Amino acid sequence: MKKIHLKFLFMVTLALLTVLSTFQPGAVRAESMNLAIDNMPRIFGLGLGMVPDYEGSDDYMFGVAPFARFQLKGHQQYLLIKGYELQINLIDHPWFRLGPSVKYHFGRDHHVDDSVVKKMKKIDDTVEAGGFVGVEFIDHQNPRKRFIADVDFLTDAGNEYGGYTITASTRAWYPLSKMFDFGLGVGLCYASDNYMSTYFGVSKHNSAKTGLPVFDADSGVKDIRVNPVFVMHLNMNWHVAAGVQYRRLVSDADDSPVVDKRGSSNQWIGGLGLAYSW
Repeated sequence: MKKIHLKFLFMVTLALLTVLSTFQPGAVRAESMNLAIDNMPRIFGLGLGMVPDYEGSDDYMFGVAPFARFQLKGHQQYLLIKGYELQINLIDHPWFRLGPSVKYHFGRDHHVDDSVVKKMKKIDDTVEAGGFVGVEFIDHQNPRKRFIADVDFLTDAGNEYGGYTITASTRAWYPLSKMFDFGLGVGLCYASDNYMSTYFGVSKHNSAKTGLPVFDADSGVKDIRVNPVFVMHLNMNWHVAAGVQYRRLVSDADDSPVVDKRGSSNQWIGGLGLAYSW
């Protein structure tokens, strides 16, 4: 393993400042818009899209989120921004990936559209921290072709829900033509008891306020997901990306009264972005 270069650490700091400068409270109340373009070594963009106004909602809102990848020239270390999650690969290896992850996780407040859910106790935003491990296989004849698989482990560093999630995902990129790339990702997310009870449970207190039945959500696979992404290369530097992710809430997330009676187990997250590469 080669040592981490000072230039790479500078890029990490710069990207963190970029994320903070683009964050606007209330702009996005859900996950990223799934526009990460990770088959290009150095790219930065902003996406505009729609997201559920809380996890499990059938009401949608528009928001803005960044996406970027910064990779050292001639090395495999990189920084990847996927909306409000940051991953840093610290390993300079042809295919093995390992490093820390940090994510800003939005909660559920009284500004959601649903008249019943907004009466429930507020769930504050929090920060999650952890790490990821994965593999990335690149076609060196055409680096636009690549396959990525990783597992991301995040815990509640902000102590709002006091649990963790484990997300396993795979992504494949393939150039359709000189002008177009296509990416396809699939994955699933496992959530702990504390996560599930916080976001999908209904306590006696919340039941009395809303009329929803008391519900105790247990740990398990929270959702399965698939997301296609199309990238159009306008020229060598400018690109347009369009992506959508379908998430199907399953197990206790699907059975939760917050979802079953007031929302939907079918979750759609999508966006359109403009990116610059160099």
